[in-house]
Amino acid sequence: MMSAAALLSTALVFLYITQSCSFICVGFTSPSSPIPMMQRRNSHTMYTQARVDYSAANEYIQAHYNISQYFQHNDCIETIHDGRRLQESYHNEREMLKENGLAIVASPMPKTQIIWSERDSVQQCYLPELERIINKLFPEKIIHSSFWNPMMRGESLEISRQRDQLLHTPTANIASLVHIDTDVGAYDSIEEFLAIIDNNRVQNDSLASSSSVIEDVTDDIVSGRKRFAILNFWRNTGETPVTQAPLSIYSSRYDGDVAFPDAAPNVVDSKWYMFPKATMDEVIVFYQYDRERDQPSDLWHCAIEVEEKESDSVHRRKSFDIRALIVFDDEVSDNNDRFSPGRTHPVLSFEESGCFCDKQAAKRTGGEGK
Repeated sequence: MMSAAALLSTALVFLYITQSCSFICVGFTSPSSPIPMMQRRNSHTMYTQARVDYSAANEYIQAHYNISQYFQHNDCIETIHDGRRLQESYHNEREMLKENGLAIVASPMPKTQIIWSERDSVQQCYLPELERIINKLFPEKIIHSSFWNPMMRGESLEISRQRDQLLHTPTANIASLVHIDTDVGAYDSIEEFLAIIDNNRVQNDSLASSSSVIEDVTDDIVSGRKRFAILNFWRNTGETPVTQAPLSIYSSRYDGDVAFPDAAPNVVDSKWYMFPKATMDEVIVFYQYDRERDQPSDLWHCAIEVEEKESDSVHRRKSFDIRALIVFDDEVSDNNDRFSPGRTHPVLSFEESGCFCDKQAAKRTGGEGK
């Protein structure tokens, strides 16, 4: 049985290294003049419609927060909008991410091969590229970054049971159930959450010290009230663009000064997006948590079934994702702090939550994925 801590970290999921690994740097465009809001509204272009299964998310929220039917339906057909068209209405990826919580970033693969199944290869050849992307997306000062929970996913993969995950990247199937990766606010303390990162960390020497994440940032977050965020970096690792089971992401909007789990998303303003035919030279970045309440985050997501337009053949999806903790040198104000001591906590204890997730996962197949 997985530990309660490990289950909470994926609470809504059903759940030869070469010397040269350089990526080609792609610059972001700089803003010139404001883009009219009406133009952005007109950029919400429908790409397709797809069945979306909210049942697992509703079950989790009902059990943990005693909120009945957080999402209006357990299963329904949703309009999926074109994320690429929306991003075209912004000057750069940074603006897109800030306003919507998601973006797609150009990231050409290096000439030397990354062996996604080998953690050393990911550490040496891929993490420096993600560091570059983080620095471009966040020009403000960053005082700490850590990567954790690398995962290879695919329609033909199963949840790995290997004991040597310090050397090899874990594997999992995709998931068609709506979920978020980590319910950060559900942890009793920041140390409890940071211990999950420490236990699943892929260390990049240029980003993090050799000390534990707990030692590095606990004081900054607790005493310094520093802003911290969790982002997911998702990449197609297949040789062809994704045409089957693409990642779809729900950009959540709320009425008033609230966020998950204190309110359900506004169904009119919140929208599902996908980035059609994502290639191996792109990275999809999306928020899974931000301490600042006014930043769109906790983005629900899942794999959806679509028939890609003008697709001559169907290739099984292969992808790689990894999460990043980013701590900023910005103090969060009282009225914008989602990690205050008075935040909403689950009604279930840590142990009860673990038992619930065990039972919930046992009812479903497909394992953990996106």
